[in-house]
Amino acid sequence: MAALVSCLTNSYGRFGPIAAIEHIHDAGLSHIELNIKNHGIASFFKETPLLTNASTADDIQRVQELLAQNDVQLSSCNITSGNPLDPAIVSMTRQKLDLAAQLGVSLVVGGAGEIEDESQRETLYQNFRAIGDYAGEKGITYCFETHPGICVNAAGMLRTMQDLDHRQLKLNFDTGNINYYNRHENVLESLHEVVEYVRHVHLKDSFCKFKDWHFTTLGEAGGIDFLQVRYILEDHNFEGPYSLEIEGIEGEPDPSLEEHHNRVKQSVVYLQECGFFD
Repeated sequence: MAALVSCLTNSYGRFGPIAAIEHIHDAGLSHIELNIKNHGIASFFKETPLLTNASTADDIQRVQELLAQNDVQLSSCNITSGNPLDPAIVSMTRQKLDLAAQLGVSLVVGGAGEIEDESQRETLYQNFRAIGDYAGEKGITYCFETHPGICVNAAGMLRTMQDLDHRQLKLNFDTGNINYYNRHENVLESLHEVVEYVRHVHLKDSFCKFKDWHFTTLGEAGGIDFLQVRYILEDHNFEGPYSLEIEGIEGEPDPSLEEHHNRVKQSVVYLQECGFFD
């Protein structure tokens, strides 16, 4: 059985989750990873969010109706909120976990947090154990993003997973972020090191250059060997979701909706060629 392939709603840029929901079937997919944003904070992608941490049960119902009307399902929710070292971010994360539970997802992606020095590590870990316990009560696994902080690279991910040793705290492995945030890392070697903890994957192509924001159609940059990514994960019985994340090119004019959608469509074709749907 083929692993689940989904699409993060960021891939539709400023057109956001509504465009993703309305167009994803035309791209050959049936699932999306839906962002739950921070209330009152402008989004990097300039979209209007469908949900924030301040959303209500009525808001959830409207999203569920929109999904049903378009025959789209949720693979997961992205609840990145800030640094969970901050108790306010822990509270916001709980709010978002409540919403994700109402939406019926079993996986969320979120930040792993940052520490300025080792004296803060245990506090961050305590906060994450609380988040993991709360997620577990909701039947949800929280997957750490490949972002600056304690999970920025394979060594950090491995230490964090082993130190926390929590059933509901796992990894989201981002194929593009490994080299965006690290100067001397290898994507495939990094994935090999942490694969046993990976429960969610962001598929993102790049030229594998440090701080080079070039995250467009999969297969276009060619820096990531997606076939080998699939082999490594399949060897460890990974069933998905693989979530497309197409964030564009730094400095380019804002793509049109058609351009965003074509990048998603072409990426799906490329993944088909790589055997992701076999």
